[in-house]
Amino acid sequence: MKEVMKDLISPTGVLGCFVIDKEGEIVDYLCKKSIDETLVSALVAEVTNEIANQMQIPANFSISSMAENGNIFMMSREEFILTVITAPEVDTGKVRLKLRRGARLIAELL
Repeated sequence: MKEVMKDLISPTGVLGCFVIDKEGEIVDYLCKKSIDETLVSALVAEVTNEIANQMQIPANFSISSMAENGNIFMMSREEFILTVITAPEVDTGKVRLKLRRGARLIAELL
């Protein structure tokens, strides 16, 4: 899993990558910069679970939030949520492609 995560954080501007279970527990993470992994995992699980419940959508969906100070990309799957945190100047297209590929590979590993 670390190899997949290393690939996910390889683009310039990507700060961290997290694999989180649906209850908010960290499965694995890898960061280039100090990020509070406990806070990220709890918030990501809460946001994705609430969106899925409120919109009554299946387990497989993605969310992107872009702000002035950075971005967060979340890809929810049945067994996990893959999350990437980036700086604002990141190539979002490259991140999204890597996120899809990473989610598929991690699903095969779990």
